[in-house]
Amino acid sequence: MKKIISILTLLSVLAINSHSQQIKNTIFGAGAGLSLPYAEFASKSLTVNSGFASAGFNAETSLIRYTGRFFGISTTIGYSNIFISERKFEAEYNRVMNGSGTNQVTAGNYQIMSGMAGLIFKVPEFSNTDILLMLNLGAALTVHPDITATNSYIGVINSVKKDADFAVASNAAVRVIHWLTERYGFSAGYSLNATKPSIKDDTGINAYFYLPVRYQNINIGFIMNLGKTTK
Repeated sequence: MKKIISILTLLSVLAINSHSQQIKNTIFGAGAGLSLPYAEFASKSLTVNSGFASAGFNAETSLIRYTGRFFGISTTIGYSNIFISERKFEAEYNRVMNGSGTNQVTAGNYQIMSGMAGLIFKVPEFSNTDILLMLNLGAALTVHPDITATNSYIGVINSVKKDADFAVASNAAVRVIHWLTERYGFSAGYSLNATKPSIKDDTGINAYFYLPVRYQNINIGFIMNLGKTTK
């Protein structure tokens, strides 16, 4: 009789614990980290598509909804602020001008604000850890800063006024989530981001140019399980 009571008590405790665990169906996340340009956007030569972009920072928020054991959907809002290398710009003008005068470049920062949605492939949770592969598509507003290049002999030799444009944006990412409790955890992620805005250029042949913006984000952040459904 005592054994039966003990077994029933144990089963009751296990049942209570099982029901108290929350199903992680809907997850909110926020993070920040580095933005690192690549490809032509990071090029430091005076060619048509060069961006002279250097490292910057970013922040993002996301909402993830699991639709099954292996799949889900996500929405993400992100912001990146990426610096322009004025020193590399000046070095290129010094090369082109071949020592004629002193060249100075003043420039602001690139800013990219994006909103995207997409699909998730999820590796089943192990050791309180999820691995997510994410593909997103959406739109981004890219702000191209003022850029002015001045030569001590000639004066202004090139300038681009601040402009902004909406364009299609894409994102491919991998994210690792580790749960500290049933509700809270932290995440680390890596993503490749791309967009191609049209920027005004009054000094150019077509009065505008397309800038291939390519950058990587390396982020850390926190996550919160919003689900209230119990197992």
